[in-house]
Amino acid sequence: MAERGKKGEKKELALELKLLADVGLIGLPNAGKSTLLSVLTKATPKIADYPFTTLEPNLGVMTLEKKNLVLADIPGLIEGASMGRGLGIDFLRHIERCKILVHLVDGTKLLTEPAKELYRDYEVVRRELGYYSKSLIEKPEIIVLNKIDVLNKKQIKAGLSALKKAKKPVLAISAATHESLVELKREIEKIG
Repeated sequence: MAERGKKGEKKELALELKLLADVGLIGLPNAGKSTLLSVLTKATPKIADYPFTTLEPNLGVMTLEKKNLVLADIPGLIEGASMGRGLGIDFLRHIERCKILVHLVDGTKLLTEPAKELYRDYEVVRRELGYYSKSLIEKPEIIVLNKIDVLNKKQIKAGLSALKKAKKPVLAISAATHESLVELKREIEKIG
């Protein structure tokens, strides 16, 4: 037995994929997000010393004492990212699904610039998050001064002092030499 067919329906859909991660690694280009992802997880993102090496988010699983957390390495955000400048607009939506933000700040700036510039870099990314969605700036956040392996103690102290103005947990690490990564993992586990 067969029935005569009828004209079907046709629809065009635009689907948007949002990554689901427990922790989002954010910051300006070349802050060390991909390096940190590679040492905290078994992920193998592309790592290089030029801006916008990361062209798409990378995921990795970090094993902690009591649980595993998914980390997302978000491509570098620059001023104007929320308006489509750089790669940011394509990836800001992935941050919406993260529970915790780990905001990396490039400590090598302290070699040539005053510590207050670190806080300015931090504010640039925070502003772009806020322009995109107010909910992003309300997420729990850890500020990480990275690349301390090339700094002296006075520079590290000045950098930490400048970043503490944000009134959030601040840590100094070196993803390259694995310095203070245990403390960072503890802080992530405490918040998450």
